[in-house]
Amino acid sequence: MIEVLDPRTDPPPPYWADLRQRAGLRADWAWRVLEVQSWSDRCPHLITVLHDGGEPVGVVNAGWLGLPGRYSRFLRVGARPRVGALHVRGPGSSAVPGWWMADGVGALAGYQRAMRAELGFGCVATVLRQASPEELSALGSRVVLSRITEPIWGIDTAGLSDVDGWLGRLDKKRRSNLRVIGRKLADRVALTVTAGEPVEQAAEVTELLRGNNAKYKGIMHNPVPQLTGYIETLTAQPDTVTFRYTDPDTGRLVGVGILLDHPTTPVWRTWAMVPVDDGGVRDLYFLHITRLVEWVTAHGRPALLLGKGKGRLKSSVGATERAQYAALLR
Repeated sequence: MIEVLDPRTDPPPPYWADLRQRAGLRADWAWRVLEVQSWSDRCPHLITVLHDGGEPVGVVNAGWLGLPGRYSRFLRVGARPRVGALHVRGPGSSAVPGWWMADGVGALAGYQRAMRAELGFGCVATVLRQASPEELSALGSRVVLSRITEPIWGIDTAGLSDVDGWLGRLDKKRRSNLRVIGRKLADRVALTVTAGEPVEQAAEVTELLRGNNAKYKGIMHNPVPQLTGYIETLTAQPDTVTFRYTDPDTGRLVGVGILLDHPTTPVWRTWAMVPVDDGGVRDLYFLHITRLVEWVTAHGRPALLLGKGKGRLKSSVGATERAQYAALLR
């Protein structure tokens, strides 16, 4: 049995907090965060819970993409495409999957059939993102087509008690470079780290994030704009950690990073900074990586996910890659 929920109009199910904890779903799965995000989507944003014997055994986040499309407009209440596909991905981070199944990914085989019954025969396919090779193998003949996408990069911090243990694993040049950056920027920027508090200077934070997203805008990619209300709601979650970098003399916000905490694999969700030619701080990105590792080692987390892209740079700070695929399911 499935339960299809629209976070814009449906209240959180009574089991949601327990399901989130059991499944290890990060702060971007908090119901209030899903609700605020859904109001800024260009397509219906559906949360599907799979039940077995009255117990939730799986959950899937998907956008219902199709025609008529709304490439540059927000979704109208009640509007749904007539023909399209389900796009399964993480609700707030493109680094991790948009599903959890108690008995493994094989349970996704019945997801499309159940959703077709819910949405009608116009639901022609399901596109799965952030799938591993092992998960594709488990889905077997349900996979019509698959393509490798950008790998996910992560740093193994198991057994490390502080940032020096991580630095000791890096090559001499990078280790020296990061230490020089740390000393050089010690008085250049002030860092404030908060968890479970709505971010200060939310409008400035949102503006920075919009500027970062604009770098990737193109014919085939039109990022959904960051909204102040979403950032405030996300950073207010107890398992969200916010890093704010400011100019100590003027108080100007020069950089911001958001970490989605997790008992084993926190995810670096967001980074944005003022461009250097606009008064930004050179090498702040590298300082932030150091601060992230400092935080996860201090809190005993065995790994840190750095997201996709910038593979050469991330490899130089000790990250390794893991293959990810997009797949079309029948």
